[in-house]
Amino acid sequence: MPKPFSAAQKETIREKLMEVGRTCFLRYGLKKTTIDDLVKPAGIAKASFYLFFDSKEALYMAIFLQEIPEMMDRLMAGSFGSTENTREALILMMKGIAHEMQTNELSRVMLDDPSELERFADGLDFEGIMQQVAGAYAPIVQAITAAQGRGEIIPGDPFLITYSLGLIKMLVINRDHLPPELYKSMMDFAPQIIAAGLTSPAMGATAYAENANQMVESGADADSSNKDSSRGGKQ
Repeated sequence: MPKPFSAAQKETIREKLMEVGRTCFLRYGLKKTTIDDLVKPAGIAKASFYLFFDSKEALYMAIFLQEIPEMMDRLMAGSFGSTENTREALILMMKGIAHEMQTNELSRVMLDDPSELERFADGLDFEGIMQQVAGAYAPIVQAITAAQGRGEIIPGDPFLITYSLGLIKMLVINRDHLPPELYKSMMDFAPQIIAAGLTSPAMGATAYAENANQMVESGADADSSNKDSSRGGKQ
């Protein structure tokens, strides 16, 4: 009977599987990557793989989840960290999610093969995944809770509201099924509609007022510039 792995060996092997898995998934895709591809560089038997992960899909998800904290930092910086307008922050958050999906290498592995994505999704433990990412989602949840306290976001479970922002992913997943111009228009329109549904009517009025003020200020600046030019011409 093989000697059991020590705690240190288990940690080393798991890290090696994560490293090898990332390389293989990016090179071959999830479908073409085999368990043999994963275990040989790690120096373990094929049967031993299942001591660490239930499947290669579970390994893929573990690797992807490892990137979530940094991804969330970028999303927060580009949304709530860049504007005080809550509705605008939600729109920027959704556009940021779409951008991450389109540029993240591991996301592309799934997006480049829709049939693989469907098969992969069928075997996911969504409840377990949500529990794992709950901590990483904390900054977004806190921002939403704070906005609810100010009356800027509708009442409700802040986690559910956070997850609803992920609806934009469905548009990205179906990108190749839409004409380019329609996809671009929907990517501009959908976040606005979702954000409008999640925020109070007053937020829309605030955004309108801000845009109006900017237009007035721009007009005033232009008028002032024209007057200065006119004075210069008379002199």
